[in-house]
Amino acid sequence: MNLLKTYLPKIVISALTVCLLCNILQAQQTIQEQFSSYQAKVLQEKIYAHTDRNFYLAGDILWFKLYTIDATLHQPINVSKVAYIEILDANNNPAAQAKISLQDGKGNGSIFLPVTIPSGHYKIRAYTNWMKNFSADYYFEKTITVVNTQKQREIAPKETPSSPAIQFFPEGGNMVVGINSKIACKVNASDGKGLTYRGSIVDEKNQVVVRFQSGEFGMSHFYFTPESGHTYQAMMVVDKKTYPIPLPQIYNEGYVMQLVDSTKNSIAVFVTSNIAEGKEILLFAHTRQSIKASLKATIQNGQVVFIVDKKILGDGITHFTVFGATKQAVCERLYFKYPENKLHIQLSGNNNQYSTRSKIGFSIHSADQYGRQVSADLSMAVYKIDALQGVDEIDINTYLWLSSELKGYIESPSYYFENTTARVIQAMDNLMLTQGWRRFKWSDVQTNQIPSFQYAPEYKGPIITGKVINSQTLLPIPNTETYLSAPGSATSFMTCMSDSAGKLWYEVRGMKGTTEIIVQVGTAADSAARIEIANPYAENYSTIRMPDFWLSTSTENALLEQHVATQVQNFYSGNNIKQFVANMDTSAFYEKADMVYYLDDFTRFSTMEEVLREYVTDTDVRKRKGSFEIPMLDLSRHVFFETNPLILVDGVPVFDVDKLVAFDPLKMKKLEMVHRRYILGDSYFTGIMNWRTYKGNLAGYELSPSAMVIDYEGLQLQREFYSPTYDTPEKVAAHLPDFRNVLYWTPEIQTKTKGNSLLEFYSSDKKGKYVAIIQGMGLEGEIGSKLIEFEVN
Repeated sequence: MNLLKTYLPKIVISALTVCLLCNILQAQQTIQEQFSSYQAKVLQEKIYAHTDRNFYLAGDILWFKLYTIDATLHQPINVSKVAYIEILDANNNPAAQAKISLQDGKGNGSIFLPVTIPSGHYKIRAYTNWMKNFSADYYFEKTITVVNTQKQREIAPKETPSSPAIQFFPEGGNMVVGINSKIACKVNASDGKGLTYRGSIVDEKNQVVVRFQSGEFGMSHFYFTPESGHTYQAMMVVDKKTYPIPLPQIYNEGYVMQLVDSTKNSIAVFVTSNIAEGKEILLFAHTRQSIKASLKATIQNGQVVFIVDKKILGDGITHFTVFGATKQAVCERLYFKYPENKLHIQLSGNNNQYSTRSKIGFSIHSADQYGRQVSADLSMAVYKIDALQGVDEIDINTYLWLSSELKGYIESPSYYFENTTARVIQAMDNLMLTQGWRRFKWSDVQTNQIPSFQYAPEYKGPIITGKVINSQTLLPIPNTETYLSAPGSATSFMTCMSDSAGKLWYEVRGMKGTTEIIVQVGTAADSAARIEIANPYAENYSTIRMPDFWLSTSTENALLEQHVATQVQNFYSGNNIKQFVANMDTSAFYEKADMVYYLDDFTRFSTMEEVLREYVTDTDVRKRKGSFEIPMLDLSRHVFFETNPLILVDGVPVFDVDKLVAFDPLKMKKLEMVHRRYILGDSYFTGIMNWRTYKGNLAGYELSPSAMVIDYEGLQLQREFYSPTYDTPEKVAAHLPDFRNVLYWTPEIQTKTKGNSLLEFYSSDKKGKYVAIIQGMGLEGEIGSKLIEFEVN
């Protein structure tokens, strides 16, 4: 159907009358203002995880690099400083979890896959705390396969017939009597993959009105004009079985939208209606919530045609929305513009064939779409491919441009980026027709309904949340002072006053690795007060279903080979593989003490009272009503404070001074003192007295009965990727086996201003075909990837 020939005169007129963006009327400005106001208050992030591969054995290490961008601008964003990454099974139970430090929108880490993990498909997902305010469909997700060779191999499931999922999608959302519509059809199996089919639309007399058949990935489209007084259904033939399927509702009145990718430079959007003659309608277009067009025209002879210049559209997916005469959204469809702003990566090896234990060199060059050298932040994985491990379908291009903007499973996303032939472009348009996904509701935009944000962006570090409740009534307790400590070499101490709903909020910055935290309420709190700490990981999940897991018998040899290789590597190089890089902040929260006493520098006394009276100057040790008090000297006024200071033992607050005085001073290594008023959050202290034990583990000091000890996983410590060198004949001839399948992984390649970088590593004893995959992002948000293959003989 050639709408351009039929309506060419109208298109020319429309192009002259409605495409002048400078003449947008007040109603259009209202939509724009509402949309801009809404988006300004609803910052959204995207996150992408580049993993070193997608097939693992239990006991392997999964390496990854995270890229976080502004969902609208598609540029690196430096808002969240923490990312959460999880490995989930088919029932969304976590097999592993980690918190990853982000700097300038980038971060990297690794996950050790437990040796007890069952074989199966797993979902790796990544998100920030701020992203938890939105649907889990926005989180990064990718399916990986893990096989536990110590457990019995799964048997291929018996095929059980199941009805295919058959869906119809009228373009723009509506079918209206008497108006020709473009209808997309999508047929999927239970695993989400497309099926081959033949279809026809029949009327109540079983007469065929339209015939159609499947295209790429079970998607296709056809044109159909429903007539008054008739009823219709689809007859679908899938795998030699016929399924009668009802069509979506056909309205007697309404709007129908058709988008025609008319020329190289423009798009024609036809809006037809049988209820809006002589009325104005609005076409609104935005790319990732950035306004690109707002055009207004009057329906004449039942139709209006808008011409949109492709140059004004952003790269990727644009939403076209039609607002009817009542200013309500009546039609919407998606359009994909292939990205122009690309990062071009050249990856050149010094050879395409290598011997075992030989040096492999790669030169890297990054440029923009104009060939100009640009600085880029990249990550690269080099691994062996075989019957188990292939090339990943998901890369930074397919995810950020496509998968992250659509809801649900997308089969073979790389297909849409292999080339731009007519067949691929048609498949992409069918994909757009079968989607209706966006990150907001128009009703919220037009009524200025801003979503309530339960989770704050973690600007500085992880945020620990919780609440204070009455342990007997379970009701929240407001306005209660609480404390959080992490005993150790650093004095990590925080305070928080519960809000009107009893909620707590601790911003921890330098905590890394597994540690214990101690939370407790202040002395003035209700004796029944109890603190509950919230789970930091998201508890909502996407609806994407993972495929059933089984391994073909044809993979047995490859699996046995990889099993042996993993066992050998863990035995001979286990210490190198699992090595962490120590990078801990040991400074106290008050940064610098006014006085420091190293108790071993003095004669050691047997009681704490003697230590305080003989060594520690500028304190007033006294008893009042039978209890000890030790107010400190205020150096700013040279008078003693009237109340006790904040007293800490390894960062844990001490409320009972008598208990401190009764403690064994020989277990204390040093005392740090802050002789001034100190404000921390909502709390105020008349000085600080921090006692440190030799090992930072409280040395047996008895905690308050109200204290609660919790195992806490801080930011992940960094592992070093093990990559041996064979730069001497002796090393090449060494008998220690090297069975690495992953030759190299690096999350931090910087091409800098000249756009160049050089990497060198060595092959292992494993012969076969290898791939090197590099991907990443330029400073202005350009994204790109490159793959090359080579062999080791």
